Amino acid sequence: MNELLGKIDKSSIVPYYYQLQEVLENLIEQGYYKPDQKLPSENELKEYLGISRATAQRAIKNLVDRGLAYRIQGKGTFVANKSITYSIVASLSFSAEMIGMNKKVRSKLICADEIKAHKLISKMLNADENTRFYSIQRLRYVDDYPIALQTSYLPVKLVPGLIDKDIEEHSMFMTIKSEYGLNIVDAHETLQAVKATPYEADLLKIKPGDPVFLLERITKIDSGDVIEFVKTILRGDKGKFYVEILKEGNS
Repeated sequence: MNELLGKIDKSSIVPYYYQLQEVLENLIEQGYYKPDQKLPSENELKEYLGISRATAQRAIKNLVDRGLAYRIQGKGTFVANKSITYSIVASLSFSAEMIGMNKKVRSKLICADEIKAHKLISKMLNADENTRFYSIQRLRYVDDYPIALQTSYLPVKLVPGLIDKDIEEHSMFMTIKSEYGLNIVDAHETLQAVKATPYEADLLKIKPGDPVFLLERITKIDSGDVIEFVKTILRGDKGKFYVEILKEGNS
């Protein structure tokens, strides 16, 4: 607790609660407080720092609201486990990225069907509305936590028979390359914060309405055809994003 002493500047125009919030965030980021470790109570913070209980309470609440901490009724507030880093510039393989981080990855196949897609999916895949697609939904686990719900749409004509292959555990892109000889050359993604639907929440073991990330990606092969449109719902309480900004001329 000594690390906190002297870090609340009572002459500053910055509110006490915000200063305390910043201090605690920094201590969490620096690893002083480990994932799932209990944070000081509001009464302890009040005593050590000479602030009101309401100020300490507001700072802790903000940490919880931002997903950096979680409460257990009757036990206290603990550091959220955000040891998973989603990379915006990573390879297209979710499994490869997590394995590179020394994470245990597995998938559960929820469904794999052949469908005639609705207008939005057809538009995203730059295809005629009568085109047949595969709809493949998988629940992705990292270290036994359900982390992502991933729904992929792929044109049947480009990957016939794909849903008959082992797509539960094997990388979809590796299968596309090895089984169909198609090379992934381009992809772009959009990211937004949304609220989990009851269906998504049930699978991801969170509460309906909890904040999650919606990541949408369109992927093309070297012929210029769109090979996949994928929607991924990522839990916001178990990870954070990493973005790499390259110097001009390095892209």
